[in-house]
Amino acid sequence: MTPGSGCGVALFVSSSGHCTLDCPYCIIHPIAKREPSLDYGDIAFLLDTFKTKAFLAFSGKGDFFAGYRRSERLLSALLHRDVEIGLDINGVLIHEFSELLPEQLDKIRSMNLTMHYQQIKEKHLQRIWTENAKILIDRKGDEMLLGTIMSPLVMDLWEDALLFYDKEIFSKTGKRIVLIRDINRPLSEEGEGLLMSLKDRFSDSVERIHQEDFEDAFRDCDHVLCPAARSYFRIWNTGHIQGCPNIPELAQCGNVKERSISVRDELFRCSQTRYCDCNIIEALGKMVHC
Repeated sequence: MTPGSGCGVALFVSSSGHCTLDCPYCIIHPIAKREPSLDYGDIAFLLDTFKTKAFLAFSGKGDFFAGYRRSERLLSALLHRDVEIGLDINGVLIHEFSELLPEQLDKIRSMNLTMHYQQIKEKHLQRIWTENAKILIDRKGDEMLLGTIMSPLVMDLWEDALLFYDKEIFSKTGKRIVLIRDINRPLSEEGEGLLMSLKDRFSDSVERIHQEDFEDAFRDCDHVLCPAARSYFRIWNTGHIQGCPNIPELAQCGNVKERSISVRDELFRCSQTRYCDCNIIEALGKMVHC
Protein backbone atom coordinates (compact mmCIF):
# COMPACT_ATOMS: atom_id res chain seq x y z
CA MET A 1 0.00 0.00 0.00
CA THR A 2 1.24 3.50 -0.83
CA PRO A 3 2.34 5.38 2.33
CA GLY A 4 -0.50 7.57 3.57
CA SER A 5 -3.09 6.21 1.14
CA GLY A 6 -5.13 4.63 3.92
CA CYS A 7 -5.16 7.77 6.06
CA GLY A 8 -8.13 10.09 6.45
CA VAL A 9 -6.07 13.28 6.46
CA ALA A 10 -2.63 14.19 5.10
CA LEU A 11 -0.57 16.91 6.75
CA PHE A 12 2.59 18.30 5.17
CA VAL A 13 4.36 19.61 8.27
CA SER A 14 7.31 21.99 8.19
CA SER A 15 7.64 21.60 11.94
CA SER A 16 11.20 22.85 12.39
CA GLY A 17 12.41 26.44 12.31
CA HIS A 18 16.06 25.49 12.27
CA CYS A 19 18.52 23.69 10.01
CA THR A 20 22.01 22.63 11.03
CA LEU A 21 23.36 23.14 7.50
CA ASP A 22 23.84 26.06 5.08
CA CYS A 23 23.57 24.45 1.66
CA PRO A 24 24.14 27.00 -1.15
CA TYR A 25 21.37 25.41 -3.27
CA CYS A 26 18.73 25.35 -0.49
CA ILE A 27 15.25 26.21 -1.81
CA ILE A 28 14.49 28.03 1.46
CA HIS A 29 15.56 31.70 1.43
CA PRO A 30 16.84 32.60 3.90
CA ILE A 31 17.79 29.22 5.38
CA ALA A 32 15.83 28.59 8.58
CA LYS A 33 17.89 29.48 11.64
CA ARG A 34 16.60 29.54 15.23
CA GLU A 35 13.01 30.28 14.24
CA PRO A 36 10.01 28.93 16.20
CA SER A 37 9.22 25.23 15.86
CA LEU A 38 6.09 23.18 16.48
CA ASP A 39 5.85 21.10 19.64
CA TYR A 40 3.85 17.98 20.48
CA GLY A 41 0.84 20.01 21.65
CA ASP A 42 0.66 21.84 18.31
CA ILE A 43 0.59 18.63 16.28
CA ALA A 44 -1.66 16.85 18.77
CA PHE A 45 -4.22 19.65 18.25
CA LEU A 46 -4.46 18.64 14.58
CA LEU A 47 -4.70 14.93 15.33
CA ASP A 48 -7.41 15.54 17.92
CA THR A 49 -9.30 17.84 15.55
CA PHE A 50 -9.58 15.34 12.70
CA LYS A 51 -10.05 12.22 14.86
CA THR A 52 -8.87 9.96 12.04
CA LYS A 53 -5.67 8.26 11.02
CA ALA A 54 -3.25 10.90 9.76
CA PHE A 55 -0.27 10.85 7.42
CA LEU A 56 2.33 13.33 8.68
CA ALA A 57 4.92 14.27 6.05
CA PHE A 58 7.70 16.11 7.85
CA SER A 59 9.61 18.17 5.31
CA GLY A 60 9.91 21.70 4.03
CA LYS A 61 11.71 24.37 6.02
CA GLY A 62 14.17 23.28 8.71
CA ASP A 63 15.47 19.80 9.48
CA PHE A 64 12.93 17.78 11.50
CA PHE A 65 15.29 16.65 14.26
CA ALA A 66 16.88 20.10 14.61
CA GLY A 67 13.50 21.53 15.61
CA TYR A 68 13.33 19.99 19.08
CA ARG A 69 15.60 18.76 21.89
CA ARG A 70 16.40 15.06 22.05
CA SER A 71 14.95 14.92 25.57
CA GLU A 72 11.52 15.93 24.20
CA ARG A 73 11.30 12.70 22.17
CA LEU A 74 8.78 14.26 19.80
CA LEU A 75 9.05 11.54 17.16
CA SER A 76 8.50 8.81 19.75
CA ALA A 77 5.47 10.59 21.17
CA LEU A 78 3.87 11.01 17.74
CA LEU A 79 4.46 7.36 16.90
CA HIS A 80 2.23 6.40 19.82
CA ARG A 81 -0.66 8.06 17.94
CA ASP A 82 -2.76 6.70 15.05
CA VAL A 83 -0.41 7.98 12.36
CA GLU A 84 1.82 7.11 9.47
CA ILE A 85 4.92 9.26 9.09
CA GLY A 86 7.20 10.37 6.28
CA LEU A 87 10.55 11.98 7.13
CA ASP A 88 12.75 14.21 4.99
CA ILE A 89 16.04 14.70 6.87
CA ASN A 90 19.71 15.60 6.39
CA GLY A 91 21.10 12.97 8.77
CA VAL A 92 23.17 15.24 11.02
CA LEU A 93 20.80 14.63 13.94
CA ILE A 94 18.60 11.58 14.44
CA HIS A 95 17.82 11.95 18.18
CA GLU A 96 15.80 8.98 19.50
CA PHE A 97 15.54 7.17 16.15
CA SER A 98 17.92 4.36 17.13
CA GLU A 99 15.77 3.63 20.21
CA LEU A 100 12.41 3.29 18.46
CA LEU A 101 10.52 0.06 18.98
CA PRO A 102 9.70 -2.16 15.96
CA GLU A 103 6.01 -1.22 16.11
CA GLN A 104 6.98 2.46 16.03
CA LEU A 105 9.37 1.95 13.12
CA ASP A 106 6.56 0.29 11.16
CA LYS A 107 4.63 3.58 11.25
CA ILE A 108 7.48 5.40 9.48
CA ARG A 109 6.31 4.56 5.98
CA SER A 110 8.77 6.61 3.96
CA MET A 111 12.03 8.45 4.50
CA ASN A 112 14.23 10.72 2.39
CA LEU A 113 17.80 11.07 3.64
CA THR A 114 19.87 13.60 1.72
CA MET A 115 23.66 13.65 1.73
CA HIS A 116 24.66 17.32 1.52
CA TYR A 117 28.34 16.53 1.02
CA GLN A 118 29.64 20.09 0.66
CA GLN A 119 28.26 20.95 4.10
CA ILE A 120 29.24 17.62 5.64
CA LYS A 121 32.83 18.26 4.55
CA GLU A 122 32.91 21.96 5.43
CA LYS A 123 31.50 21.38 8.92
CA HIS A 124 33.62 18.25 9.53
CA LEU A 125 30.57 16.02 9.94
CA GLN A 126 31.83 13.01 7.99
CA ARG A 127 32.01 10.67 10.98
CA ILE A 128 28.69 11.55 12.61
CA TRP A 129 26.80 11.62 9.29
CA THR A 130 28.22 8.23 8.31
CA GLU A 131 27.27 6.69 11.67
CA ASN A 132 23.75 8.11 11.49
CA ALA A 133 23.26 7.04 7.87
CA LYS A 134 24.22 3.47 8.75
CA ILE A 135 21.70 3.42 11.61
CA LEU A 136 18.94 4.75 9.35
CA ILE A 137 19.75 2.27 6.58
CA ASP A 138 19.92 -0.64 9.02
CA ARG A 139 16.51 0.18 10.48
CA LYS A 140 14.56 1.57 7.47
CA GLY A 141 16.68 0.98 4.38
CA ASP A 142 13.91 -0.65 2.35
CA GLU A 143 11.57 2.32 2.82
CA MET A 144 14.26 4.97 2.39
CA LEU A 145 15.37 7.07 -0.55
CA LEU A 146 18.96 8.20 -0.08
CA GLY A 147 19.97 11.00 -2.42
CA THR A 148 22.36 13.84 -3.04
CA ILE A 149 21.71 17.13 -4.84
CA MET A 150 23.65 17.48 -8.09
CA SER A 151 23.68 21.26 -8.15
CA PRO A 152 25.97 23.24 -10.46
CA LEU A 153 26.86 25.32 -7.39
CA VAL A 154 28.85 22.40 -5.95
CA MET A 155 29.87 20.66 -9.19
CA ASP A 156 33.55 20.69 -8.16
CA LEU A 157 32.64 18.30 -5.30
CA TRP A 158 30.44 15.83 -7.18
CA GLU A 159 33.21 13.29 -7.68
CA ASP A 160 34.47 13.61 -4.09
CA ALA A 161 30.92 13.16 -2.82
CA LEU A 162 30.43 9.91 -4.72
CA LEU A 163 33.85 8.61 -3.71
CA PHE A 164 32.95 9.33 -0.08
CA TYR A 165 29.58 7.62 -0.42
CA ASP A 166 31.02 4.62 -2.24
CA LYS A 167 33.67 4.07 0.44
CA GLU A 168 31.78 4.94 3.64
CA ILE A 169 28.20 3.86 2.90
CA PHE A 170 27.72 1.70 -0.19
CA SER A 171 30.66 -0.63 0.47
CA LYS A 172 29.34 -1.32 3.97
CA THR A 173 25.56 -1.36 3.47
CA GLY A 174 24.88 -1.94 -0.23
CA LYS A 175 22.44 1.00 -0.20
CA ARG A 176 22.53 2.83 -3.54
CA ILE A 177 22.26 6.60 -3.90
CA VAL A 178 19.98 8.67 -6.13
CA LEU A 179 21.44 11.68 -7.95
CA ILE A 180 18.87 14.49 -7.67
CA ARG A 181 18.99 17.37 -10.12
CA ASP A 182 18.85 20.88 -8.65
CA ILE A 183 15.26 21.88 -9.41
CA ASN A 184 16.11 25.59 -9.68
CA ARG A 185 19.40 25.47 -11.60
CA PRO A 186 19.72 23.62 -14.92
CA LEU A 187 23.09 22.17 -15.82
CA SER A 188 25.35 23.44 -18.58
CA GLU A 189 26.45 21.09 -21.36
CA GLU A 190 29.64 20.49 -19.38
CA GLY A 191 27.62 19.71 -16.26
CA GLU A 192 25.37 17.26 -18.12
CA GLY A 193 28.41 15.48 -19.47
CA LEU A 194 30.00 15.19 -16.04
CA LEU A 195 26.74 13.95 -14.49
CA MET A 196 26.38 11.16 -17.04
CA SER A 197 30.05 10.26 -16.76
CA LEU A 198 29.82 9.92 -12.96
CA LYS A 199 26.62 7.90 -13.21
CA ASP A 200 28.42 5.43 -15.46
CA ARG A 201 31.59 5.41 -13.38
CA PHE A 202 29.73 4.78 -10.14
CA SER A 203 27.10 2.53 -11.66
CA ASP A 204 27.32 0.04 -8.80
CA SER A 205 26.51 2.59 -6.08
CA VAL A 206 24.29 5.00 -8.07
CA GLU A 207 20.68 3.91 -8.43
CA ARG A 208 19.43 6.54 -10.88
CA ILE A 209 19.21 10.24 -11.75
CA HIS A 210 16.05 11.94 -10.50
CA GLN A 211 14.36 14.95 -12.07
CA GLU A 212 11.37 16.57 -10.35
CA ASP A 213 8.36 17.05 -12.61
CA PHE A 214 5.28 18.22 -10.74
CA GLU A 215 3.09 18.45 -13.86
CA ASP A 216 3.63 15.05 -15.44
CA ALA A 217 0.72 13.25 -13.73
CA PHE A 218 -1.71 15.98 -14.84
CA ARG A 219 -0.72 16.58 -18.48
CA ASP A 220 -3.96 15.12 -19.88
CA CYS A 221 -6.16 16.52 -17.14
CA ASP A 222 -8.23 19.70 -17.58
CA HIS A 223 -8.95 20.06 -13.89
CA VAL A 224 -9.08 18.11 -10.64
CA LEU A 225 -11.11 17.97 -7.47
CA CYS A 226 -8.52 18.60 -4.78
CA PRO A 227 -8.72 17.84 -1.02
CA ALA A 228 -6.65 20.92 -0.13
CA ALA A 229 -8.12 22.63 2.97
CA ARG A 230 -10.42 19.64 3.47
CA SER A 231 -8.20 16.64 4.13
CA TYR A 232 -4.81 18.00 3.03
CA PHE A 233 -3.02 20.86 4.77
CA ARG A 234 0.40 22.47 4.98
CA ILE A 235 1.46 23.33 8.52
CA TRP A 236 4.36 25.74 9.00
CA ASN A 237 6.79 26.06 11.92
CA THR A 238 5.08 29.32 12.90
CA GLY A 239 1.79 27.45 13.30
CA HIS A 240 0.27 28.91 10.12
CA ILE A 241 -2.09 26.48 8.36
CA GLN A 242 -2.65 26.46 4.59
CA GLY A 243 -4.77 24.23 2.42
CA CYS A 244 -2.65 25.26 -0.54
CA PRO A 245 0.09 27.91 -0.50
CA ASN A 246 -0.47 28.67 -4.20
CA ILE A 247 -4.24 29.32 -4.26
CA PRO A 248 -5.13 32.55 -2.39
CA GLU A 249 -8.56 31.38 -1.22
CA LEU A 250 -6.98 28.26 0.33
CA ALA A 251 -3.94 29.98 1.85
CA GLN A 252 -5.43 31.04 5.21
CA CYS A 253 -6.83 28.17 7.25
CA GLY A 254 -5.90 29.06 10.82
CA ASN A 255 -2.97 28.59 13.16
CA VAL A 256 -2.15 25.58 15.34
CA LYS A 257 -0.45 27.73 17.96
CA GLU A 258 -3.74 29.61 18.32
CA ARG A 259 -5.64 26.29 18.21
CA SER A 260 -7.73 27.39 15.24
CA ILE A 261 -8.41 25.69 11.92
CA SER A 262 -10.90 26.15 9.09
CA VAL A 263 -11.90 23.05 7.10
CA ARG A 264 -13.74 23.07 3.76
CA ASP A 265 -16.89 20.99 3.35
CA GLU A 266 -16.20 20.11 -0.28
CA LEU A 267 -13.32 19.30 -2.61
CA PHE A 268 -11.81 22.27 -4.45
CA ARG A 269 -12.09 22.43 -8.25
CA CYS A 270 -8.62 23.39 -9.52
CA SER A 271 -6.94 23.74 -12.92
CA GLN A 272 -3.51 24.83 -11.60
CA THR A 273 -1.98 21.39 -11.04
CA ARG A 274 1.70 22.29 -11.35
CA TYR A 275 2.99 22.51 -7.79
CA CYS A 276 4.78 20.29 -5.31
CA ASP A 277 1.62 19.87 -3.23
CA CYS A 278 -0.29 18.62 -6.29
CA ASN A 279 2.32 15.90 -6.73
CA ILE A 280 2.15 14.89 -3.06
CA ILE A 281 -1.64 14.65 -3.10
CA GLU A 282 -1.57 12.66 -6.33
CA ALA A 283 0.98 10.24 -4.86
CA LEU A 284 -1.29 9.72 -1.87
CA GLY A 285 -4.13 8.76 -4.21
CA LYS A 286 -6.34 11.58 -2.97
CA MET A 287 -6.64 13.67 -6.14
CA VAL A 288 -9.82 13.22 -8.23
CA HIS A 289 -9.10 13.62 -11.95
CA CYS A 290 -11.85 15.13 -14.09
